[in-house]
Amino acid sequence: MKKAFVLAPLALVAVLVGCEQQANDKPATETQVESAVENVQAGAEQAMDSAENAVDAAGDAVNEMVDHHNAKLSLDWNGTYQGVVPCADCEGIETSLTLNDDNTYVLTKTYLGKEGEALKEEGTFTWGDMGTIITLQGLTDTPNQFFVAENQIIMLDMNGERIDGDLADMYVLKKQ
Repeated sequence: MKKAFVLAPLALVAVLVGCEQQANDKPATETQVESAVENVQAGAEQAMDSAENAVDAAGDAVNEMVDHHNAKLSLDWNGTYQGVVPCADCEGIETSLTLNDDNTYVLTKTYLGKEGEALKEEGTFTWGDMGTIITLQGLTDTPNQFFVAENQIIMLDMNGERIDGDLADMYVLKKQ
């Protein structure tokens, strides 16, 4: 009985020590998990920052390319362009457009098969934001926008859109 009396408190101490070690082990495991989660979060944040920087750099490169590779800056656009555009009540409109370095223009139109003098308009033109479309200032009731391409300009419709269909090629004025 004396043995049981001595063994019982020893067993109780062993159980309590074991529980205390388990309790101490649990926070250590939780601490390890929390530390691992923090490391993963920090790594994810660094990866996101790197990705954002890469996207920003790519966007800057595209903007730089757009800004520096357009008709206004890259092409020899100044000069005289000529062609015959379709006409509803005549054989065609012989059109000559001269674009000058100082953003002035001279537009001459001759209605083929009709009597009368050529119509001559002079003024200034502006470039669109992308540097590919010019707008002739001062013209009303007639298309006044042109897409500038290599050695040609393309007359756009009243809404600033490319003309399509069977006659689309007739709206191209070639550089002389």
